[in-house]
Amino acid sequence: MPDPESLLPLKPDVFLILTIVARNDQYGYGIMQEAERLTDGRVRLQPGALYRRLRWMLDAGLLDELAERPVPAVEDDDRRRYYRVTPFGRRVADAEAARMRGLLRAAEGAGVLGEP
Repeated sequence: MPDPESLLPLKPDVFLILTIVARNDQYGYGIMQEAERLTDGRVRLQPGALYRRLRWMLDAGLLDELAERPVPAVEDDDRRRYYRVTPFGRRVADAEAARMRGLLRAAEGAGVLGEP
């Protein structure tokens, strides 16, 4: 695997997808719903863009597509593809979070962040 830093900075939607799938295995539409929920509706992942991102993330080794179904068959749809963050994907997400934390510290030091 390459150095996680070599993929930084991540596109915001890639980082968001990683954080969603890091919580638990997820399928495409579930990722779209969770992105909207976590961002109070400010981020709406469009299906075409989402699936292009997922393909890139699979190719980059950030995600794996699961062969097994994480939910009972009665509650599931055979067309769903479930994704899981790889150990490399977690290292990339950690590196991106650290990079963003540093940017936030710099912004705070410069007094450009408003009151919470």
